[in-house]
Amino acid sequence: MHILLAERCFFGSSTKPVLLLVLGLWCVAHAATIELNWDIEYVDYSMEGMFTRKAIGINGQWPIPGVVATKGDTLIIHATNKLKEPTSLHSHGIFQNGTNFYDGAAMVTECGIPMNGSFTYVVNLNQAGTYWIHSHFKSQTADGLRTTLIIRDPDEVYKYDDEIILPLEDWFREPAKTLIKQFNNPDPHIRFKPIVPYAIIGGTCSSKKRLNFAPGKTYRIRLLNIGASFDFHFSMEAHTLRLIEVDGVMVKERTTHGVTVGTGQRASVLVTALNTTDNNYIFHADMYTDLLQMPRYNPLNFTGTIEYSPRAKIKRERSTMWMNVSDLDLEPLDAEPMLEADQIVTLDAYSGIFSDQSFRHSFNNVTYAVPQIPTLLTAMTMGDYANRTEVYGKQTDTHILKHLDVVQIVVNNHDYYSHPFHLHGHVFQIIETGDIRSKERRVKTALDTPVKRDTVVIGGGHYAILRFRADNPGVWLFHCHIDFHIMLGLQMTFVEAPDKIQSRLKHKVPDAYRENCVAQGIKTTGNALGGSEVMDLGDQDQLNPSPYPDQFESADPPSGWMLIS
Repeated sequence: MHILLAERCFFGSSTKPVLLLVLGLWCVAHAATIELNWDIEYVDYSMEGMFTRKAIGINGQWPIPGVVATKGDTLIIHATNKLKEPTSLHSHGIFQNGTNFYDGAAMVTECGIPMNGSFTYVVNLNQAGTYWIHSHFKSQTADGLRTTLIIRDPDEVYKYDDEIILPLEDWFREPAKTLIKQFNNPDPHIRFKPIVPYAIIGGTCSSKKRLNFAPGKTYRIRLLNIGASFDFHFSMEAHTLRLIEVDGVMVKERTTHGVTVGTGQRASVLVTALNTTDNNYIFHADMYTDLLQMPRYNPLNFTGTIEYSPRAKIKRERSTMWMNVSDLDLEPLDAEPMLEADQIVTLDAYSGIFSDQSFRHSFNNVTYAVPQIPTLLTAMTMGDYANRTEVYGKQTDTHILKHLDVVQIVVNNHDYYSHPFHLHGHVFQIIETGDIRSKERRVKTALDTPVKRDTVVIGGGHYAILRFRADNPGVWLFHCHIDFHIMLGLQMTFVEAPDKIQSRLKHKVPDAYRENCVAQGIKTTGNALGGSEVMDLGDQDQLNPSPYPDQFESADPPSGWMLIS
């Protein structure tokens, strides 16, 4: 008996469904292969006639159409680089268990796709939830190389009538390289020169965005902050939100009037429409700008319309839209108990003027600089030396993790603004948060079954304790997800189970992976500088910049600044 796999509906540029012939089976397989051909190229984008600038799009389009799949599918992206620099693609939130070489972090897990080159990413979608795809080369995410990835669950726990995918994006007049020069400047008058961002909500200018509601129906609204820098606070006047998912993790339903999503974070809420079409209402996607010293712009208010009828007038109701829910009040549906730590890693996040007279960010006084070969290749090719942090170079700030250990990360944010910290390859339990500015330390602890996320926002002058199990051998970044802070050094590296990397991953790497390295003159074996011995690192200043702190900014906000945390 021949059964043809039924075609499902999904979206994406140059989408090519692959239908599989299943022989001799009496049941229909559910998994499908989604194959996309993506030309990564510059596109002229006009911001509602106000200004036009270059964006990085796919197949001539920007914003980039999203991808929708089902748990169990395989996503294949044939990426061709038509930019004037290398590029890469990272599937944010996807564990890449057994496929670390497809994680897309340039010079960490791959060499990147060279100019006029190509690479095929094969992503096994064994998770369900709300994710996204973006570049992990320099600040290309800020320039637009980003889109949504929705993975539906055939066994969905929560019931709803329809869904709305709502990406939230900041957008700037200036290209990222111009902003980096400004943010890197040691002169605070230049560094904090006002930059007012714009908001793109659901692929369009916020004021033009409409959420079409039918009376009595329940909608799942998937919120994704796929921007470069700022948090968004989402709320809907006259409507109650029921939070059911954070970062791909399903949680027990929690009623709230607003949800904050930091850069890189995602959330799903259920909203039941009112039973009348008499009025339309306002939704808010207000942007927190505590990164910039502009109190009167914090927050920036962006709104759209909840439309029941094109003829109805807008009715305003504002009283409760700023109420929020804490991560520590959420419980995952899988009810995993709080993990007990085997290994503790403490990370102190600072920013300030370094000895090279540039403004940088750092963990534990180390500002990240890329090695000369990808860290994953060092872990694969250095044998027993791969268990020594020295081979990865001091500026990668590498920590070695034992297989299956529970790792506790204590992150202290000494800056006066918030950072959204993201971990590749895992979700972590959020155990505790608190205030490090106050003499009387204000602490909030998790429930017995802590919520799990892959991105956590830590406010200025605050700390968080995170835990995860090292059950995914590979090289995984932990970094601030503000694009400009990544460029200024706020990231570090976990090398997880080097022996398992060598035995499980080394022989699975596709030929095109190493070919892209060779095409760029990048070595494929050796330590951080391409040497063969553990101490053969020569002058590590070759991993420039390698400054050490000269002066740090205070965790206290500047005079006249109102901190929102």
